[in-house]
Amino acid sequence: MVAEYVAERFPDANLLPESPEDRARMRLFGELCGSSSFSYFGVLKAKGGEGYEAAVSSFAEGLEKVEALLQATSSDGGPFLFGDRFTLAECNAAPWAQRACFVLPSFTDVDPLKICDERGLVRLKAWITATLERPSVLSAKIPDDEMKANVSGMLERFAAA
Repeated sequence: MVAEYVAERFPDANLLPESPEDRARMRLFGELCGSSSFSYFGVLKAKGGEGYEAAVSSFAEGLEKVEALLQATSSDGGPFLFGDRFTLAECNAAPWAQRACFVLPSFTDVDPLKICDERGLVRLKAWITATLERPSVLSAKIPDDEMKANVSGMLERFAAA
């Protein structure tokens, strides 16, 4: 992974956990967040169709998996995967969370933060909130109007296919 290589080349950034176990946990977290849990494409594709409820349920179940991993990770009480330490885990997952938390409420009736409230995903909600409030994450954010235009174009392509 390129991001991990960059983090290793610049150790002063302190983005990588020290132990092999924690690095493995960081990679698992990234896979879980990026590949399924924050992937909102299924919900967008199914909007208005008979598979919509199943897609929303699948999305919510993915969020529950992230909650379970966060709960299983010992923490010093901080909001991130490794407590108060913002790591590559957050760097890699932040764009997925950022887009899911903007795109879904903008185009559907699904809101990841509301799902967290409804299902008691306390640790995940704290993670999302703290990660999305980080100055580095905010500075890398795609502007809302640009994101909305990009997703609108994607939905038009879905409809045409």
